[in-house]
Amino acid sequence: MANRSFSFEDCLLKHYVRYEGWLPRCRQRLNKLRSSAKKPTEARRLRYFTFCAVGAVDVLMLDVAGVIRQSGSGRFDSVVFFDRDRESVFETQQRIPGAIGFPGDFTRVVLLDDIGEETVTEDVDHLMPPVDLKDEAATHDRQTRLAMRHQFIRTFPFDVINLDLEEFLFKPNDPMPGRVVRALRKIFGWQQRSFKRPDGREEELSEFTLMFTTQIGPPNLSTDYAKMLSDYLETNINMNATLAEILRVKFGTTTISTLRRDNFDAFFRLAMPKAIASALMEEDWYVAPDPGISIYEFERQSPSGRNYRMLHLLMDVCRQEPPRNKRAPGLKPPDVVSRAYYELAESIFANDPQFVTASTLRGCKTKLRENLDEIFARRRKYYDRS
Repeated sequence: MANRSFSFEDCLLKHYVRYEGWLPRCRQRLNKLRSSAKKPTEARRLRYFTFCAVGAVDVLMLDVAGVIRQSGSGRFDSVVFFDRDRESVFETQQRIPGAIGFPGDFTRVVLLDDIGEETVTEDVDHLMPPVDLKDEAATHDRQTRLAMRHQFIRTFPFDVINLDLEEFLFKPNDPMPGRVVRALRKIFGWQQRSFKRPDGREEELSEFTLMFTTQIGPPNLSTDYAKMLSDYLETNINMNATLAEILRVKFGTTTISTLRRDNFDAFFRLAMPKAIASALMEEDWYVAPDPGISIYEFERQSPSGRNYRMLHLLMDVCRQEPPRNKRAPGLKPPDVVSRAYYELAESIFANDPQFVTASTLRGCKTKLRENLDEIFARRRKYYDRS
């Protein structure tokens, strides 16, 4: 999931999304943190998780903007990231010193079978060798991965989670609901963990910002995934007759199967956000209807020459109140959650994504290039070989 190099770091289409989408959302999250502090001196730093790749452009952009701050000793220790191997993690840490990096396949680590997950505390792991497994390399490797997984869990929760997949959310031959969705459920659950502030006080998050990137597709979406996405849209239309009229005006049909056949991209961009919103609701969160989900989209060409489209979703996420661990058994989520989901569905149907094209960049190329130059200069400051 994080197997990316410097390929797109200076792509202006992508940087437009960073600069016009990611940066304002992160700045808003920081402002909320500051406004919730009783005194300015009590405002803590932003906690940020990302798939930043070795170039760490998103982290450095937030550093340049003053959204992410280093510790007093000059460390990015409120930033956590994944990359494909230890060498890549090391290279990334040269560019954002002190950031906490984890090597390996993100979904594999998150979905590792782990009976000790519920008892992970702030203490260092003392994993005992399993008595039912042989004392061999495979066992030692599993224990190492378990220890790393526990260390990763301890870094939660985050004020901003930036899941920049750059690949398909629903993959062929990946059984329902898919490994990525299962991993999302895990991390949304870990977002409920408490953490210690620098002054020692325990804190839980009632809100966080989620940024999610994926490709539209695949075109050969399996029957199971196609039905799942179709069911989301059918349910929305059955709940709100206005949505069928929106479909008719915008796409010339009120039938979801026809939309999927004739305009797969539109079908996907309408339905896929519901999968994310539903996974959040399962884990006791919901998407705040104001400002709702912002969607940016642009087209790329792969080395093989095939064009593909990227979707960038940005949303503010709120904890259901009262939270599940304080609700009586059997109670449904609060009415405000149901209303928020209803409003979210309507906004996704009614509002088009912001399509980022060459014409979009016409009036802002200079600003974007200047910002990238500032980011690269900041990177050289930390690591003069970059």
